[in-house]
Amino acid sequence: MDYAEQTPRYFELVSATPRVDGPRAVMDQIYRLGASELRQEIALTAGSPRLDFISQLRWREPRAMLRASFPVAVHAEDATFEIQFGHIRRPTHRNTTWDLARDEVMAHKWADLSQRDYGVALLNDCKYGHKVKGNTIDLNLLRSVPYPGPGLWRMRAWWPGSRTMPTTDQCDHIFTYSLYPHPGDHVEGRSSRQGTRSTFPSASCR
Repeated sequence: MDYAEQTPRYFELVSATPRVDGPRAVMDQIYRLGASELRQEIALTAGSPRLDFISQLRWREPRAMLRASFPVAVHAEDATFEIQFGHIRRPTHRNTTWDLARDEVMAHKWADLSQRDYGVALLNDCKYGHKVKGNTIDLNLLRSVPYPGPGLWRMRAWWPGSRTMPTTDQCDHIFTYSLYPHPGDHVEGRSSRQGTRSTFPSASCR
């Protein structure tokens, strides 16, 4: 439960190249962390209300969780999360033991933090672990932990950065998440419609 108190590591930005591709303004960025590399297109398309983070990740880090966090200028006592038959509201504070146990919660294609007049939704194509604490919307991109069994004891036999290390999510990932600011709450802002109708590339792990 105290993993969030550990000092986090951050990707190092290697390059950032702006370009214009028709109606899209794109920032191509390359990040590195240890033996891993993240290539991102941060794209804003004319006529689109959202900012897309189209990501290709070569992940080789063991015993780590990769997250994306967005502090936003929104303050609300609860946030809204899409679930299988609609949506549910959950508190953004950790005032009780029940709230503390819901430190990370499940959502499907979107999570939304809104005031009465303004809100921001975080959309995604294949990620389910969300955390909204205070005014920060946080998405769990992957969790790299050892598989149980004999492989756990053989981990030291693998070279650092080896794809064959017996650890979850040690592969090449393709995924997209998007930041969607909107007027009003999640209903007026149509967060559900944006999350459902968003055009994302196919997510995969190779």
